[in-house]
Amino acid sequence: MDAAVYDAFYRAEDAHWWFRARRRILAAVLEGLAEPSGLDITDMGCGTGGMLGMLSRFGRVTGVDASPAAREYCAKRGFPGVLTPTEWDRMQDRYDIITAFDVVEHVEDDVGFLSGMRGRLRPGGALLVTVPSYPILWSVFDEMNHHQRRYTRGSLARSLAGAGLRVDRISYFNTLLFPAVAVSRSMERLARRSLRTAEERERALAKWFRVGPMNGILETVFASERHWLRRAALPLGSSILAIAREGTR
Repeated sequence: MDAAVYDAFYRAEDAHWWFRARRRILAAVLEGLAEPSGLDITDMGCGTGGMLGMLSRFGRVTGVDASPAAREYCAKRGFPGVLTPTEWDRMQDRYDIITAFDVVEHVEDDVGFLSGMRGRLRPGGALLVTVPSYPILWSVFDEMNHHQRRYTRGSLARSLAGAGLRVDRISYFNTLLFPAVAVSRSMERLARRSLRTAEERERALAKWFRVGPMNGILETVFASERHWLRRAALPLGSSILAIAREGTR
């Protein structure tokens, strides 16, 4: 990711509605997977550490990130022991749950990356993945995040299967606000928006992650999807989540 994106994430993750609601949704998903204590968990590509506190409620958490800047932000947040991928590979420990929250889309060889995580799951362990959805929603923000792709539910399922993983559950989410996201991305394409300078990108990030008067309402709307996701898959949305385990059906 651009250095400015790490800084924006670090400053926004505690207060901005998108991050707060996503944590509530993913906490509810994890509660449905296992008892909330005593698990060994890896958060792969943990970024600036915004999910590590939530994950710590479920057990012992190992954060992993390739970026020195990300690891420094994690230390500022109170998680100084984040590993590099090389250090994590060297340990060869196995885990009850491995999470990859908006990480797989950064990797050129997504099947190989997913296969590597599969090999580190304990018997019965689960991989929880989230990715951005729909190639048609590609934007400047994807470019600033150095994304390789956006997914559909089918393309993510194929990548998981190609890695030797059995998909237990897959669903879109950020469904209720999806129309607003789609309109915003369409307007961006029509305007042929380009953020070429560092100053332009920093201003855009400040605008995207501004905590405005609607912040609480947007969080409530987005987070309410956790109740729906307990019952059924959602038909569309700007993100996808999947729960997968080792093996094929």
